[in-house]
Formats: sequence, structure tokens, C-alpha cells
Amino acid sequence: MTLSGFTGPSCEVNPDDCVGHQCQNGGTCQDGLGTYTCLCPDAWAGWDCSEDVDECEVQGPPRCRNGGTCQNSAGGFHCVCVSGWGGTGCEENLDDCVAATCAPGSTCLDRVGSFSCLCPPGRTGLLCHMEDMCLSQPCHREAQCNTNPLRGSTFCVCQPGYTGPTCHQDLDECQMAQQGPSPCEHGGSCLNTPGSFDCLCPPGYTGSRCEADHNECLSQPCHPGSTCLDLLATFQCLCPPGTS
Repeated sequence: MTLSGFTGPSCEVNPDDCVGHQCQNGGTCQDGLGTYTCLCPDAWAGWDCSEDVDECEVQGPPRCRNGGTCQNSAGGFHCVCVSGWGGTGCEENLDDCVAATCAPGSTCLDRVGSFSCLCPPGRTGLLCHMEDMCLSQPCHREAQCNTNPLRGSTFCVCQPGYTGPTCHQDLDECQMAQQGPSPCEHGGSCLNTPGSFDCLCPPGYTGSRCEADHNECLSQPCHPGSTCLDLLATFQCLCPPGTS
């Protein structure tokens, strides 16, 4: 009687079934009883290791990071990274300053997929390649001077009360009021001043815009013991009983 998988006079020999095995793609043959098993590397599967494992579909953390796209290939995969990222799994932020063109004397700051140039005093522009025209102080000393990073031209951000290309022109708030509501309330008269305006208030009103009722009772015009009643531009004394 012969036992399955053994040979020899006493059936004591287990023949090596791995002789002439069909394991593919680097699979390791493991001998059995009348058969063998293929131990496949991670990228292959199947009884003979001929089936490619789709690493992009394997459960677990994404193979490609930072928005990269996983593409399967025979025996492996590769990542197609978005701009600014590199490495096997798109985990590496590429140094965009390597190919940057910042002007000499400026400092390159690496971004994700881009870079920016930190300009030294007196230089401006996206690449610090232009002279900063704000050094000539074209704007009013209280205005803010800015430089167009593409053309190098200057523009002024005016302080309150001024207008014009260089912010030296006084803004007449009173003239503007002729086309809209007056800045002075309760019939107050508007008087323009450099960079601002004043309001001449009618009797009974006070405040920078004549917005507040003037309390005539603050001067204590009534006789002691009486009550002062504040009215518009005047007052009234309420006398205690028995007096007039």
C-alpha cells in the first residue's frame, strides 16, 4: 500500500513537489504532500502568483497623499502628484525656490506649488525686480503709498478728509452735502475745514454734528428748591407750592 504523497520502499520519502513548480513573479514554492503552495510577494496573488494585486484598491490609508492620484501597475503602483508635491507617496513638498527667479538681494519663501519673494528695502514687484517708487514719497505724508506688483506704478490710499491721486486735495464734505444728507443735524450749518468740517449748531443743540440736545438746566438757572425742566433751546422752572 502506498500513502499519497510518499514514496520509497517503506513509504518514508516525501518527494519534493517544488521541482518544476509554476510559481511566478518571485513566488516561493513550499513543498506539501503530493502538492506545493506558492508564497506570493505582496504585489501578487493567486495559486501561482500570477494575479496582480491592485494596491490602489487595498483597504487602509491612501497610498498617495496631498491630493495625489494612485495608478496601479503590474507588480506595483505609482502616484501622480499635484503641483508642488513629490516623492513615492506625494508626501514631499518640493522646494520651488530651487528654480525661483527672485532678484539678487531678495529672499525666496517656498510655498506649496509656488514661491514668493521677500524684497529688501527699496525693491518691489513679484520678483523684487523693480525699484520701489514710494521712496520718493509721492503721496501726502498721512496717506498710505502702495506699489502695483506688476507694473511698479504707485497708488495712494488717502487719509480721511482728503482725495486726489496723491491725497493732497481737501475733500469738501459740505459741498458733498448739497448732493445728499448734510453731515450736520437739526439744521446746523456746515463749515469746511482742511481734512474735516465743523458744524455751527442752532440754539438748543450741541455736538460735533449738532446731534445732541443742549441741556440749559446744567447752568442751574432756577431758584434753589425749584425744579428745572429742560426744553428745546430754553428751560422752564417748576416752583414749589406756595411760591411764584
